[in-house]
Amino acid sequence: MQEETLIGQIVEGLIAEPCLLVLDNMETVIPAEGKSVYGQFLSRWLGNGDNSKILLTSREQPVFSANLQPRCHWLVLKGLAEADAIRLVTEDYELTGTQKELAHFVNRMYRHPLLMQLVSSWMRDDFGVGVCVTEAENLGLDLFTVEGYHRDMETCVREVIAASLARLSARLGDILKRLSVLRGIFDLGLAQGLTAEVTEAELRYLARLSLLQEFPPEPLKGKPRRFQFLPLISMVVQQQADSELLRSAHQAALDYFLAHLPAPPWESLEDLTAYLEGFYHAGELGEWQFAFDILNEERGGEGKNKSVEEFLDLQGFYRQRAHLYEQVIAGTQREQDCHRKSLNRLGNCYISLGQYEKAIALYQRCHDMSEKIGDRQGVAISLGNLGNCYISLGQYEKAIAHFQQHHDMSEKIGDRQGVASSLCGLGNCYISLGQHEKAITHHQQYHDISEEIGYRQGVANSLGNLGICYKNLGQYEKAITHHQRCHDISKEIGDRQETANSLGNLGISYNYLGQYEKAISHHQQHHDISEEIGFREGVARSLHNIGETLLNLENYSEAETKIQESLVISQEINYKSLIADSFKALAAIAHQTNQPQLALTHCQAALTLSQELGIPLVKDCEELLAKIQDDLEAV
Repeated sequence: MQEETLIGQIVEGLIAEPCLLVLDNMETVIPAEGKSVYGQFLSRWLGNGDNSKILLTSREQPVFSANLQPRCHWLVLKGLAEADAIRLVTEDYELTGTQKELAHFVNRMYRHPLLMQLVSSWMRDDFGVGVCVTEAENLGLDLFTVEGYHRDMETCVREVIAASLARLSARLGDILKRLSVLRGIFDLGLAQGLTAEVTEAELRYLARLSLLQEFPPEPLKGKPRRFQFLPLISMVVQQQADSELLRSAHQAALDYFLAHLPAPPWESLEDLTAYLEGFYHAGELGEWQFAFDILNEERGGEGKNKSVEEFLDLQGFYRQRAHLYEQVIAGTQREQDCHRKSLNRLGNCYISLGQYEKAIALYQRCHDMSEKIGDRQGVAISLGNLGNCYISLGQYEKAIAHFQQHHDMSEKIGDRQGVASSLCGLGNCYISLGQHEKAITHHQQYHDISEEIGYRQGVANSLGNLGICYKNLGQYEKAITHHQRCHDISKEIGDRQETANSLGNLGISYNYLGQYEKAISHHQQHHDISEEIGFREGVARSLHNIGETLLNLENYSEAETKIQESLVISQEINYKSLIADSFKALAAIAHQTNQPQLALTHCQAALTLSQELGIPLVKDCEELLAKIQDDLEAV
C-alpha cells in the first residue's frame, strides 16, 4: 500500500509540473511489466502523464502493453564521438593511420571505450608502439564479425577478454583469476596476500593489456601504486576460473583482511574497508555466522567505536547496514542465531529509513522464531522493537502493551539494558499522550539504570527525553540544559541520529523562548545531519520545526513551503503524529492569510487524526477550529 501511494504521488507530481526524470540501468529492476515497483510506476505514468518526460537507459527494452507502446520512443545509445574515439587510440595507445583508417578502425568497434582499450593495448603489446591500425586484421581473432548492438557489443567485449586471457602464460592467467575475487582497489601487498609470487611489474603488464586499471602512487597521501578490475573483466575472468581456485582465493583474501583490521577509533566508512571486505569474502565462502561476527564483535572502543555494527548504526549508514544484513538473512537458515539477530538489525535499519511496516514484519518473524526455540532475550528485544514501530505509527496503546511485555521479560532474565530500553519506550508513549509526569518517572529510571550499567547512549537519550518533558511543562531553560547534555554526549560517542534529535529539541526550546533565529539555526543543523544519514523522520521533523518558527515570524509563505515539504515525507513514511501537526500548522497559516475554507479543511484533518491517535493536539485543534468557524460565520 505504501508503494502504491508513493507511485500515485510521483505520477501526480509529473502531471502537475513539467519535469525530466532520469532512470538509469533499468534492466536491473524491470524484468517484465508489472513485476517491480518501477514497472508499475512506468505503466501508470505512461497511461496518464503528458506534461513530463522520462529518460530511461537500459540494455533491454522493457515490455509494456500495446496501448502504451506508442508513447515510448527508443533510441540506440552509441559510443564515444568519432573524434574522441580516434583521440583515445592515438594519444593514449599511440596507434597510427590515416584519418580514414582511424575512423574505420574505431567505428568497427562502435567506438566502445572498453573494447577499443582492450584491442589497442593488445596491438601495442604484439606489434609495438606506433603500429598502424590496419594491423588489427592480423590479431588472429574474428573480432569484427559480431553483428548487432548493445547486448552483442558486450558479447564482442567478452570475446576480446577471453582471447586476451588465452594469450597469457599459465602463471599470469592464474594470478589474474585469483585476483579477480577482489572488489575494490588493491595494492601489491594485498595482491601478494592472494598470490605470493606476483610482482608489481606483472601487475603493470596486465594493466598495459587493459585487463587491470592502474592508479599511480600518491606519495603525499602515503598511497602506493594501485590496481583495480573493471566489473565486466572480473566477471569474465571468474567465469573461466575453476571453482576451487576461486574458493582458495576468497579464503586468502579473508585471511589477509582479518590480519589487517584497523583498531578503533574510526572516523569514516573508509576506515572499515578491511572489515567490510572480510565480511564479503566470508559470505562468498558461505561462512555467514563468521561474517555476522565480523560486524558485531566488540573491538575495544566505546560508542560508535565499539563494533562495526555500532559505527554503521550511530553514524547513520542505514542503507549500507541494511544491505549487509539482507545478505546474511538470504544466506542463512531460520535456525541460525545470526539469521534471527539479522532480522532485528535489518528491522532497525528500516525504522530509521521510515519503513515501519517492513520493520514490523521482520520483528514479528524474529519474535516468532525466538519464541519457538525458547530464546527469551530474543523475544524481549523483538517486543521492544515492535513497540518502537507502533509509536511511529501512532498506535500508542499497542506500543505500551509491547513495551510492558519487554520490560517484564527483561526483568525476569536479568537484562538490565533491556529493562532500561523498555522504560524509554514507555516514557515516549506517555510523552505522546501528554502524560508528562508519568513520562518523567520512566525516563528518570531509564537514565539511572543506563548510568549504572555504563550505557552512555541510553544516558544521552534519556536526557533528551527528559528535556522534551520539561519543554512540554513550560520549563524551557531546564529543557535546554538537558538537551545540551544530550547533544554533548551523543556527539562524543558518535551517535549522529541522537545528535540531530538534540539539535532539533534545542531549536524547539529556543522557539518557545522567542529566540527564532537561534531556533532556525539549530533546526537547520538537525535537518542537514538527518538528510546526510537518510533519517527521514528527522528530516520531516526539522522541516516542520523550521516552518513553525517561520510561522511565529509571520513569514507565512516560507512557513507553508517548509511544512508542505515535511508533510510529503511524513505521509510517505506514515508518521501520523507529525502529519497531524502539519495539518494543524497549515490550518493556522491559512487562518492567518484569510483563507478560512482552506483553514477549515486542514484543521478538520488535523483534529480527526489527533482524535484517532488520542494525543494532546486535539485541544489545540478544537480551539483553532472555533476561531475559523467564527471567521466563516462573519463572512
